[in-house]
This record gives sequence, C-alpha cells and structure tokens, in this order.
Amino acid sequence: MKILGLTGGSGTGKSAACTAFEQLGCGVIDADATYRALCDTCEPMLEEIRIVFGDVFSTDGKLDRKKLGAVVFADAEKLQQLNAITHPYIRQAAREAFAACEARGCLLCIYDAPVLFEGKMETLCDKTCAVLAARDTRIARIMARDAITEQYAALRIDAQQSDAFYRERCDYVVQNDEDLAKLYEQVRRVYEDMVRG
Repeated sequence: MKILGLTGGSGTGKSAACTAFEQLGCGVIDADATYRALCDTCEPMLEEIRIVFGDVFSTDGKLDRKKLGAVVFADAEKLQQLNAITHPYIRQAAREAFAACEARGCLLCIYDAPVLFEGKMETLCDKTCAVLAARDTRIARIMARDAITEQYAALRIDAQQSDAFYRERCDYVVQNDEDLAKLYEQVRRVYEDMVRG
C-alpha cells in the first residue's frame, strides 16, 4: 500500500478531494480528527501536556484546546514544546490507521494533513499532493462554509502558506477552481499514477 500526504490551505477543497479519493477505494486518514481524538483519550500525552503547560484543562479534567491554543499561538517556543509532545503520539496513531487501511486491502491511503510539512509528517508518506485554488475562490468558499466576513476569510488565508510553498514541496498539485468533474479527473490521474508507480 502507498501513502499520499494531502495538504493545502483553507477553502482549497481538500475535503472534496478526499471524497473523490474515497470513491476510488482509498482509505482516508484525517490528521486533525486523529489529534482531536488523542486530546480526548490519550492519557500519556495529556499527562505530558499537564506537566509542561499546567492549567489548560477544564474543571471536568478535559483538555481545553482553546485555552491551550491561546498559550501556544502567542509564543513560538511554547508551540514547539507542544509539537514535541504531540507529534510522536500523532505519528503512532497515523501508523496504526495506515495498518488498518492496509488490512482492509486499500492500494492507496490518503493522509489529510493541513500542516503536513510544518509537522514533518511528509516523512510518513510515499508522495505528497497539494490542493490549491485561486484566492477569490477560497475566500468565497470559506465565507459560505464558516459564515464569516470577507475580511476575516482573507486574514485566515493570508496567515497560511503560499501556493509557492506547496508547489516547491509537493509531488502533485490539484488545481481546484472549476467544477467537481474537473477535480475528480485530476484526483483519478494522481491515484492511477500512485497505484501504478
């Protein structure tokens, strides 16, 4: 089984691309969902977070991700500390999920990770693919999806990596500015290339 790391910014259509890959029989692992599950269930990771960050838990003992986010996004060093704690657990969970996909007979497994390179998770993958879209298209999609203003959508996009960042690093680029048929056509080409290669 091959593993394809799928990445790209908000509003590019990664979810639609994942759906297209799923329809071709691929396994899809959502890195963000994996992290959220670990935040709820992984006691060893939570204990490490408690030791380093202290009071970022709610009264019922659950990790308060908003409180933790406020701490780490205001301080690059603290974000590095958090990543050093969480990444080994995320990697282990990803490996277990890949093994489950392989046991199901998947030829290709998609690892959907918005911060694939920043988290150095591309090292888990055979190849990488970015889903890109024009800025105006992304703004319109985010506004519709999250019910936010154009200004806020633009700020979110501007805080993320540029298209050039992804083009330099990825083996494949899916340009998602048109209809779903065009997207599915590109996804099929990537799938066929990966399964053949």
